[in-house]
Amino acid sequence: MASTRILFLVNGLGLGNSTRCHAVIQRLLDHGAEIQVVTSGNGLWYFQSVPGIGRLHEVESLYYGVKEGRISIVRTLTAVADFGAILRHNARKMAKILSEWRPDVVVSDSVYTFRSFKRAGIPFVALNNADVVHQSYRRFADRPRSVRPQFWCVEEPDYLFHRVIPDLVISPSLDPFLPEVGGNVVRVGPIVRQGFSPAAVRSPVSCVLVMLSGSRFGSPVIFDRIDWPFEIEVVGRPAPPNWDGGGRIRFHGKLLDNRALVEKADMVVVNGGFSAVSESFSMRKPLLVIPVPNHAEQWINARTIEHLGVGMSAQERELENAMASATQQLERFHEGYRRLGEIPDGAAQAAKLIMSVATSRNGPSA
Repeated sequence: MASTRILFLVNGLGLGNSTRCHAVIQRLLDHGAEIQVVTSGNGLWYFQSVPGIGRLHEVESLYYGVKEGRISIVRTLTAVADFGAILRHNARKMAKILSEWRPDVVVSDSVYTFRSFKRAGIPFVALNNADVVHQSYRRFADRPRSVRPQFWCVEEPDYLFHRVIPDLVISPSLDPFLPEVGGNVVRVGPIVRQGFSPAAVRSPVSCVLVMLSGSRFGSPVIFDRIDWPFEIEVVGRPAPPNWDGGGRIRFHGKLLDNRALVEKADMVVVNGGFSAVSESFSMRKPLLVIPVPNHAEQWINARTIEHLGVGMSAQERELENAMASATQQLERFHEGYRRLGEIPDGAAQAAKLIMSVATSRNGPSA
């Protein structure tokens, strides 16, 4: 019996898309699938050390426009011609990959090149939860005006693309009570890498993990206070120049595997990227979520954590005060997790769905 061939297209702007796809790849390898990955940027750095990948291909990545270090929708829209050139270049690269290694399924996470494999009749599965953003934006009436441009210019077109183009959309969600949209979208639990299982609850607080985004929009990590009554581990940032903050605050830089530090932490501070939130959420860690400014999905993820009662959100400038406040509310956050009950393994659910697409294409004897 020939192995199922699965090609992953992974956006390499941050690390969240890479860790989410890695989680699904881990389960697909358990099914005996052969995997190749097409990615860029941070994705190349990440996947070059992931075992089980048959081949790694580099493409160019779409990006957000920037003004004064923040997401700028105006500058993003003015780069449309550049985006077109990137998509054409990636399409040529994709056609070459397909001619050399014909996959049974293509799985895409925020990569929008699709014509070559759609023309070839290869099933297109997307890992994407724009439907969750679409619903939650309307659900939370307290949404700030600052996220509206990004929502209407990026998130809503993303939702419409995924309702029309992919054969199947696998949509991970933190909130099991959010109604499904149906059609080609199937909801699953949070998608996290193997080993990110619920950890023991400890009290009082002995360690806080600050793990803000590895993308260019990640929040600054600045500590004016060093007399914290607990240890602080900072991932994704080198120590500031001439840092002399004592032994209670440690900077680790970028890490491929942060599981041990998440497990050690009594509370995790993250930006609002879905994958980073999901891994701490699946380990049932109280969360302080600091959404990247002007980003609708990140604001919604932070608001969802508050809605479920398992953490709180804050703005970048409030980091230290919010940490002090959140660490005094851990029992309330633990109670929120108890009310939620068991958290589904979205990566295992996703792998089964992808394998079922391959089986239905090749027939049961393939």
